[in-house]
Order: sequence, then structure tokens, then C-alpha cells
Amino acid sequence: MSHDTPARPADPQAIARAADILGKARNPVIAGLGCDVDGVRAALQLAARIGAAIDHCSIAHERVELRTLADSGVMNTTVSEARHRADLIVLAGAGAVAWADHGKALADGGGLYSWRGDRGVLCLATGEARPAHVAVNGDVATLGDGLPLHRIVSLIRARLGGRPIGPLPSNGPSAEAIDAVALQMKSASFGVIVVDPEEVDHVTFDAIQGLIKDLNAETRFTSLSVPAKHHGRGANLVSAWTTGDRLPVGMGRGYPEQDDWRFDAERLVTSGEADALLWIGVLGGDLPAWSGRVPTVALIHHGAKANTADVSVEVGVPGVTHGGVLTDSIRDGFTYLEAKSPQPLPTVASVVAAIEAAIAGAAP
Repeated sequence: MSHDTPARPADPQAIARAADILGKARNPVIAGLGCDVDGVRAALQLAARIGAAIDHCSIAHERVELRTLADSGVMNTTVSEARHRADLIVLAGAGAVAWADHGKALADGGGLYSWRGDRGVLCLATGEARPAHVAVNGDVATLGDGLPLHRIVSLIRARLGGRPIGPLPSNGPSAEAIDAVALQMKSASFGVIVVDPEEVDHVTFDAIQGLIKDLNAETRFTSLSVPAKHHGRGANLVSAWTTGDRLPVGMGRGYPEQDDWRFDAERLVTSGEADALLWIGVLGGDLPAWSGRVPTVALIHHGAKANTADVSVEVGVPGVTHGGVLTDSIRDGFTYLEAKSPQPLPTVASVVAAIEAAIAGAAP
């Protein structure tokens, strides 16, 4: 049962000013989009009314994963399955190590499956980063600290396929070390490669998925993508079931269109194509510097910086000041979060709906 404190409405003057800025714009942009499911729904509805492009602040992360999914497919699992099943955790890149340590998602070794043996950890091209909060009772091995991740992946794939790898760089691993890692990965009963899509390009991400497919010829292997910040995955799912496609989406022609380049919020603003911006950053992410180029309305949490905004509205944080539906990265699904510290702040959805109603009321 929810125990949310009844929210107070946003300042009517702020709503009126916001509606004036966005309602008069010929090519508005809605960006940031760090909010819960209801907030994303409201933002998409407003975008449809005013013909705006709508984008998420973590779209670079999502483009890598979703483009690979569309081009060649991906094999992915949940944190819960990785925690319980994996006898080999492969941390690909420093971003994977940082996520594992910050969220401690793999600090628990699980224990649902008695057949799982000791767990080992393999660090691929992580620089000097080593995990401090990954449950492991086997070995911690490393490979390729001095090389880029895509190079290490290509070397392992070559050796898995029995192909020669030619001269190796002086700062790289030996052929024997590469062969040992290839054997370690083939010998795993259930391996999981953890990678942060925000740290790699789609070619590298696709190569990792290719490595996983190669490994599945002899054993079981999959991947675990570090979740996008600020509810990026959830926002894309809401966009998909609402518009039929992932973000960014443009509504300027009266129907939704998806194009990574045309509807990139930063590009639209910095190029001068956009003439107004609604920034939604309640789950994090300060107003970007490029926002100062156009009249800006900012919906922010307490303490966030919005010095360049023409209108700023403080809104509640889902799961903190009020309840809200967000993605659960452990189960990889949506969940309702109760308010931890209820406060009568307006929600993103209520403020966006108020702005839309004000625009509709002012329309001839």
C-alpha cells in the first residue's frame, strides 16, 4: 500500500511561463528524460502535442546495445541469473569493474544451484582496475591491460577459432596468455561477460556478442550489460510500446519517427535547429551546458543545478519523495518503489500534464 504524501501543484506562474516557451516553439526538444514510467508517458504525450523531438540523456549507452540488437542480435541475462549461475565472471573494460564495485550487484555469490563450482573472475582490458566487490572463490586473472578492449576480444576470438594472430604488440599479452584465457573461457560451465555499453562503440559491443556466440559452440556463455543511467532502459521501453520505436523519436510530422542523428537533442540545440528545450533531470544529470543556447524549462530535483534555465520547477524523486514505477536492474523488469521520505512535491507527470493543459488552453 502506498503512503505517498499528497502532492502540491506546481507554481501556476511557472507552468504558464513554461507553456508559453514550449507552446510557441516551432521545433522544441524534450531531453534528459530521467524520470519514472508515468513521467516518460507524459513527456511522450506532450511531444506529440507540440511536435517535439524527445531524447534521453543516456542515449549513447542505449544506441550501442540496441543497434547491435537490431543488427545482429544479442545474448543477455539478468544480474540475478549471473549471480547464481556464473562460474566465470568476465569484466570487459574498466566500466564493468566500476559498476560491479559501485552497485555491488555481484558481491553475493548466490547459492541457488549446488552444481555450480568455484567462481573465477577474468578482467579484460580493465587497465589497473580490479574488482573489490565481486564474490569469487576461484582465481582472478587479467589480460590486455595495455590494449584496447576490441583488440583483446579479436585476439581471443582468433585463438578460439584456431586462427593465427600474427605479431603481437610489445605492450600486449603473449600468445600463451591469450590461449590460456581462451581455454579458461571454453572450460566455464556458465560464463558471463559484463560490459558497459557507454564505454564502447557498437563495433566493439558487436564483437563481444560474436565472442559469446563462438563460445556457445562448446559451452554456455552470455552477457550482462551495465544498465543505462537515469532509467535509460525503462524510458526506451516506454517509448517502444508507445510509439513503436526506441528513443530518440521525433513528432514534428504528426507521427513518431526514429532517427539517431536527426533527433539527437544535443545536436538539435547546438546546431540551432531547436528553438526551445524541456529538460527532465529528476533522476540525476545536471542541466547540460549546451542548454543555454535556447529558452529552457527544467524539471529538477532538490539541489540540482539549473542556472541557465529560463523556468525551473522542483519536482519529487520517484522512490524517494513519492512512489513510482522504475526498472529493477536485478530482475531486469519494472517494479513499483514506495516513497522512502514522502514529501508533497509535484511529480514529473503532473507538471508535464499541467504544461500540456496550459498549452492546449492557449491554443486557438
